[in-house]
Amino acid sequence: MELDEIKTNWQELSRRVEKSEIFNRKVIMNMLRRNADSSLGRIERYEYFFLIISALVSVLFAVLLSLNDQRIVKNESIVVCLSIMVIAAIWQGYKIWMLNKLNYETCTTLELIERGTRFRVATLMRLIVGMLLLIPSVGLIIYFQRDLFPPEMFAGVAFGGVLGLIIGLKAFFFHWKSINSLISDLKEMKSYEKE
Repeated sequence: MELDEIKTNWQELSRRVEKSEIFNRKVIMNMLRRNADSSLGRIERYEYFFLIISALVSVLFAVLLSLNDQRIVKNESIVVCLSIMVIAAIWQGYKIWMLNKLNYETCTTLELIERGTRFRVATLMRLIVGMLLLIPSVGLIIYFQRDLFPPEMFAGVAFGGVLGLIIGLKAFFFHWKSINSLISDLKEMKSYEKE
Protein backbone atom coordinates (compact mmCIF):
# COMPACT_ATOMS: atom_id res chain seq x y z
CA MET A 1 0.00 0.00 0.00
CA GLU A 2 2.78 2.44 0.82
CA LEU A 3 4.47 1.80 -2.52
CA ASP A 4 1.27 2.68 -4.43
CA GLU A 5 0.86 5.81 -2.33
CA ILE A 6 4.48 6.87 -2.96
CA LYS A 7 4.02 6.20 -6.68
CA THR A 8 0.83 8.31 -6.78
CA ASN A 9 2.48 11.14 -4.84
CA TRP A 10 5.49 11.01 -7.15
CA GLN A 11 3.26 11.24 -10.26
CA GLU A 12 1.36 14.17 -8.72
CA LEU A 13 4.63 15.93 -7.87
CA SER A 14 5.91 15.25 -11.38
CA ARG A 15 2.76 16.82 -12.89
CA ARG A 16 3.14 19.88 -10.66
CA VAL A 17 6.79 20.32 -11.61
CA GLU A 18 5.92 19.98 -15.30
CA LYS A 19 3.16 22.59 -14.98
CA SER A 20 5.54 24.87 -13.10
CA GLU A 21 8.19 24.50 -15.84
CA ILE A 22 5.63 25.25 -18.55
CA PHE A 23 4.44 28.31 -16.61
CA ASN A 24 8.02 29.54 -16.05
CA ARG A 25 8.86 29.08 -19.73
CA LYS A 26 5.77 31.09 -20.72
CA VAL A 27 6.70 33.86 -18.28
CA ILE A 28 10.26 34.00 -19.60
CA MET A 29 9.08 33.98 -23.24
CA ASN A 30 6.63 36.82 -22.50
CA MET A 31 9.40 38.81 -20.80
CA LEU A 32 11.76 38.27 -23.72
CA ARG A 33 9.05 39.22 -26.20
CA ARG A 34 8.31 42.43 -24.27
CA ASN A 35 12.03 43.26 -24.30
CA ALA A 36 12.21 42.54 -28.04
CA ASP A 37 9.10 44.68 -28.65
CA SER A 38 10.63 47.52 -26.65
CA SER A 39 13.86 47.33 -28.69
CA LEU A 40 11.88 47.14 -31.93
CA GLY A 41 9.87 50.22 -30.90
CA ARG A 42 13.06 52.22 -30.26
CA ILE A 43 14.47 51.09 -33.61
CA GLU A 44 11.28 52.05 -35.47
CA ARG A 45 11.15 55.50 -33.85
CA TYR A 46 14.76 56.12 -34.84
CA GLU A 47 14.18 55.02 -38.44
CA TYR A 48 10.94 57.02 -38.85
CA PHE A 49 12.57 60.11 -37.32
CA PHE A 50 15.42 60.01 -39.82
CA LEU A 51 13.03 59.23 -42.70
CA ILE A 52 11.02 62.35 -41.84
CA ILE A 53 14.19 64.45 -41.49
CA SER A 54 15.56 63.16 -44.82
CA ALA A 55 12.26 63.77 -46.61
CA LEU A 56 11.80 67.28 -45.18
CA VAL A 57 15.36 68.32 -45.97
CA SER A 58 14.97 66.87 -49.50
CA VAL A 59 11.86 69.01 -50.01
CA LEU A 60 13.70 72.03 -48.61
CA PHE A 61 16.60 71.55 -51.03
CA ALA A 62 14.18 70.98 -53.95
CA VAL A 63 12.40 74.26 -53.15
CA LEU A 64 15.75 76.02 -52.71
CA LEU A 65 16.90 74.68 -56.09
CA SER A 66 13.76 75.95 -57.81
CA LEU A 67 14.08 79.41 -56.23
CA ASN A 68 17.86 79.80 -56.40
CA ASP A 69 19.30 82.50 -58.60
CA GLN A 70 22.92 81.35 -57.92
CA ARG A 71 24.05 84.56 -56.25
CA ILE A 72 25.41 82.89 -53.13
CA VAL A 73 24.81 79.14 -53.39
CA LYS A 74 25.54 77.35 -56.64
CA ASN A 75 22.89 75.03 -58.06
CA GLU A 76 25.49 72.26 -58.23
CA SER A 77 25.97 72.42 -54.45
CA ILE A 78 22.22 72.21 -53.91
CA VAL A 79 22.01 69.23 -56.28
CA VAL A 80 24.74 67.41 -54.33
CA CYS A 81 22.89 68.01 -51.04
CA LEU A 82 19.52 67.10 -52.57
CA SER A 83 20.95 63.87 -53.99
CA ILE A 84 22.37 62.88 -50.61
CA MET A 85 19.08 63.52 -48.82
CA VAL A 86 16.97 61.69 -51.44
CA ILE A 87 19.28 58.66 -51.22
CA ALA A 88 19.08 58.83 -47.41
CA ALA A 89 15.26 58.96 -47.53
CA ILE A 90 15.09 55.99 -49.93
CA TRP A 91 17.49 54.02 -47.72
CA GLN A 92 15.41 54.84 -44.62
CA GLY A 93 12.26 53.72 -46.45
CA TYR A 94 13.94 50.44 -47.35
CA LYS A 95 15.02 49.88 -43.75
CA ILE A 96 11.50 50.59 -42.48
CA TRP A 97 10.18 48.07 -45.01
CA MET A 98 12.69 45.57 -43.59
CA LEU A 99 11.48 46.31 -40.05
CA ASN A 100 7.88 45.69 -41.07
CA LYS A 101 8.95 42.20 -42.12
CA LEU A 102 9.76 41.44 -38.45
CA ASN A 103 6.31 40.08 -37.63
CA TYR A 104 5.72 37.59 -34.81
CA GLU A 105 2.48 36.30 -36.32
CA THR A 106 3.89 35.37 -39.73
CA CYS A 107 7.50 34.45 -38.90
CA THR A 108 9.19 31.78 -36.89
CA THR A 109 11.76 32.91 -34.34
CA LEU A 110 14.54 31.73 -36.64
CA GLU A 111 13.13 33.87 -39.49
CA LEU A 112 12.92 36.84 -37.10
CA ILE A 113 16.59 36.36 -36.18
CA GLU A 114 17.58 36.16 -39.87
CA ARG A 115 15.58 39.28 -40.75
CA GLY A 116 16.92 41.15 -37.73
CA THR A 117 20.46 40.22 -38.76
CA ARG A 118 19.82 41.46 -42.32
CA PHE A 119 18.51 44.72 -40.86
CA ARG A 120 21.67 45.03 -38.75
CA VAL A 121 23.82 44.50 -41.86
CA ALA A 122 21.80 47.15 -43.75
CA THR A 123 22.33 49.57 -40.86
CA LEU A 124 26.06 48.92 -40.84
CA MET A 125 26.19 49.35 -44.63
CA ARG A 126 24.46 52.71 -44.29
CA LEU A 127 27.17 53.83 -41.89
CA ILE A 128 30.02 52.57 -44.09
CA VAL A 129 28.60 53.96 -47.34
CA GLY A 130 27.72 57.24 -45.62
CA MET A 131 31.25 57.62 -44.30
CA LEU A 132 32.75 56.74 -47.69
CA LEU A 133 30.55 59.31 -49.45
CA LEU A 134 31.05 62.00 -46.83
CA ILE A 135 34.48 63.23 -47.96
CA PRO A 136 33.70 63.36 -51.72
CA SER A 137 30.37 65.08 -51.04
CA VAL A 138 31.91 67.73 -48.81
CA GLY A 139 34.74 68.08 -51.33
CA LEU A 140 32.24 68.70 -54.15
CA ILE A 141 30.36 71.30 -52.16
CA ILE A 142 33.59 73.10 -51.25
CA TYR A 143 34.71 72.92 -54.88
CA PHE A 144 31.44 74.39 -56.17
CA GLN A 145 31.42 77.04 -53.45
CA ARG A 146 35.18 77.79 -53.47
CA ASP A 147 34.63 81.51 -53.98
CA LEU A 148 32.28 81.58 -50.94
CA PHE A 149 34.73 79.84 -48.58
CA PRO A 150 37.66 82.06 -47.66
CA PRO A 151 40.44 80.18 -45.81
CA GLU A 152 39.27 81.59 -42.45
CA MET A 153 35.90 79.82 -42.80
CA PHE A 154 37.47 76.38 -43.16
CA ALA A 155 38.13 76.19 -39.41
CA GLY A 156 34.45 76.84 -38.66
CA VAL A 157 33.29 74.42 -41.35
CA ALA A 158 35.71 71.77 -40.05
CA PHE A 159 34.54 72.27 -36.46
CA GLY A 160 30.88 72.02 -37.48
CA GLY A 161 31.62 68.92 -39.53
CA VAL A 162 33.45 67.19 -36.68
CA LEU A 163 30.68 68.11 -34.22
CA GLY A 164 28.03 66.76 -36.62
CA LEU A 165 30.05 63.59 -37.11
CA ILE A 166 30.33 63.03 -33.35
CA ILE A 167 26.59 63.55 -32.84
CA GLY A 168 25.79 61.24 -35.76
CA LEU A 169 28.10 58.49 -34.51
CA LYS A 170 26.68 58.74 -31.00
CA ALA A 171 23.15 58.34 -32.37
CA PHE A 172 24.30 55.43 -34.54
CA PHE A 173 25.86 53.56 -31.61
CA PHE A 174 22.74 54.08 -29.48
CA HIS A 175 20.71 52.66 -32.38
CA TRP A 176 23.20 49.82 -32.85
CA LYS A 177 22.79 48.89 -29.17
CA SER A 178 19.00 48.61 -29.65
CA ILE A 179 19.46 46.41 -32.73
CA ASN A 180 21.87 44.10 -30.87
CA SER A 181 19.45 43.94 -27.93
CA LEU A 182 16.61 42.92 -30.26
CA ILE A 183 18.66 40.15 -31.88
CA SER A 184 19.90 38.95 -28.50
CA ASP A 185 16.32 38.70 -27.18
CA LEU A 186 15.22 36.83 -30.30
CA LYS A 187 18.10 34.35 -29.90
CA GLU A 188 17.13 33.78 -26.26
CA MET A 189 13.54 33.18 -27.34
CA LYS A 190 14.82 30.61 -29.83
CA SER A 191 16.83 28.84 -27.12
CA TYR A 192 13.71 28.55 -24.91
CA GLU A 193 11.73 27.12 -27.82
CA LYS A 194 14.24 24.25 -28.14
CA GLU A 195 13.99 23.19 -24.51
